[in-house]
Amino acid sequence: MTEIKKLPGSEVEITGEIAPEIFMSFKEEAFKELSKGLKIDGFREGRTPESILINKIGQHVLLERMAIMALENTYQEIIKEHNLDPVGRPELTITKMAENNPLGFKLKTAVMPEVVLPDYKSIAGKINSSKKDKFEADEKEVNEGLENLRKARASQKEKGSNESEDKIEDANPNDLPEINDDFAKSIGKFNNLEELKSAIKENIVFDKKNKEKERIRVEILDKIADKMETEIPGIMTQSEQDKMLADMRSQIVNMGMKWEDYIKHINKTEDDLKKDWEADALKRVKYGLALNKIADEEKIEVKEEELSDEVEKTATHYENHGHKVDKNQLKNYLYGILRNNKVWKILEEAK
Repeated sequence: MTEIKKLPGSEVEITGEIAPEIFMSFKEEAFKELSKGLKIDGFREGRTPESILINKIGQHVLLERMAIMALENTYQEIIKEHNLDPVGRPELTITKMAENNPLGFKLKTAVMPEVVLPDYKSIAGKINSSKKDKFEADEKEVNEGLENLRKARASQKEKGSNESEDKIEDANPNDLPEINDDFAKSIGKFNNLEELKSAIKENIVFDKKNKEKERIRVEILDKIADKMETEIPGIMTQSEQDKMLADMRSQIVNMGMKWEDYIKHINKTEDDLKKDWEADALKRVKYGLALNKIADEEKIEVKEEELSDEVEKTATHYENHGHKVDKNQLKNYLYGILRNNKVWKILEEAK
């Protein structure tokens, strides 16, 4: 029998009792676990009589281990009974514990917060009306693109001769390749300079479209997150900060640097970095909650066939580049991506 009490900050407190027979059923398992590795003269490891073990470790230690086992075994049943979606590990307090008696307990845990959305389609529609649809690349931008390619090509030659890339910025213009048809052909599958310019122009326009799309998405999410009602438990923000730290560490290591050297160089601790990211972490959590709630409201589903195809395609790509892939983790990740893409289709088409 359990009772639940809602607390501020999307936390709940569960109080209840576990029947004596269930509590005592874990005695043998707890006894075996506690006796492992315990050396007592005259007895083989794991063969110590109960009375001697209790004299050695104390009755309270045995009962505590039994209590933890009993609660671990029944926790999922408690969660299902109250239809809870817990976040993080629960905080446990034993309120009553004695042999052959009910086990009294109190659990406190954060849960996925309830979210009340604003009129997200109206918000998205208003922001979509400000979206820029026409994009161009002027001659100056195309010439800048050509110049960047020119310097990059010279940089490759400098690398080949063990020269520093930094010297390219100071290089004599006469040392850089001339921008003409031959230069265009050396870059890729271009027959002449005009074809290269056309490709650069297309890339600039494509980049501008993507930046505008991202700007609109951020503006929509910011407005929805700002107007939605929810109470976010601190553990969710902390978890997001941990993810951000892990991502940065991975990026630094992949660049060939030692993480310890990097944080020493920037004169920060890991805690400093997480504190700096607190506002961004909270924003990310709000974004995720908003997208998930919209997906629920719109009854969005990702078909198994659609998900499996995406998993295989993505896994093959990474494996071909020498990476090991955990397909279960990849499946969970891609499910979220595909679901969010469907949400964005609705938001971006809103008027």
